[in-house]
Amino acid sequence: MKKTQKYSILLLLWLFLLSSVSFAFAATPGYVGVENNDVYTWNTTYDEGPLKDYREDVGEEAGAPDDAIDDWVDELDTDEDLTQIKIVILDVDDEEKTPWGEDGVRIIYNYYTKEEENDWDLEHEDETWAVWKYDKDFYKHGAGFLEFNWKHEYDVDEGEWEDYKYLVANNQWFISTKANWKEIKDEFEEWYEDDEDYDEVKITIEDGKAGIQITLDEDEDDEIEADTWIIEYDDNGVLMYYEWQYDGDPIVIVETLESQIRHFINENMLWIIIGAIGIVAVIVIVIVLIKRK
Repeated sequence: MKKTQKYSILLLLWLFLLSSVSFAFAATPGYVGVENNDVYTWNTTYDEGPLKDYREDVGEEAGAPDDAIDDWVDELDTDEDLTQIKIVILDVDDEEKTPWGEDGVRIIYNYYTKEEENDWDLEHEDETWAVWKYDKDFYKHGAGFLEFNWKHEYDVDEGEWEDYKYLVANNQWFISTKANWKEIKDEFEEWYEDDEDYDEVKITIEDGKAGIQITLDEDEDDEIEADTWIIEYDDNGVLMYYEWQYDGDPIVIVETLESQIRHFINENMLWIIIGAIGIVAVIVIVIVLIKRK
């Protein structure tokens, strides 16, 4: 075989491999910020006090007897020992493989929880969810933000039923990096504008931030106070901060370490500036004293 033929064959093989590599990289669309084998960890804080207040108010609003309300409130238990949540991405499909076609990309992941000083527990294996394209309708696929769910269990030792409140795995841990938050805000407002259950609906977004804050307050005559949700995502569409409040008190906070650092800096900015000025002043004084010697 002539050298030119060998080189031609090698060139064709190289071009074939190059096109295959390019196709592989192009498979996942640009609105998906997560990749295979990514690991994400969130710190969690729970306070069942406001949640019990919520239950009590709901019972009073429904006109339930005091004894029944007390029993309903006492049944409630949240896992306040839960300190962290971890998600390990197992697979990120391309749009051609998913059941949703060009509307979204399927992701498969394992969902772990951790209590203080304990090892990770695998709660949900091979969970299936999607990063939706969000180019038309936020509610098109029944998508929403993080939600709580009830787990009703019988405690054999105590001889009674108990309710547990926990974060469901099928939720918006990940969202499109191209989500238009103004459109999402408009859709939420349209969703609630005809709902007579709420006396006040307040939905806000901040320029440059991927996230939203929603406050729903029922009629003034109702016993139920305002619910507030604060949701924020990072540049890769990964949940960075989530908080659910009842009557201004946090029930649960879920946040990444990056979010904790940001909130600490924002809340202590004045003291950080004063401390920095103090350090600079001390350095200047020391330099002046050394030069005088």
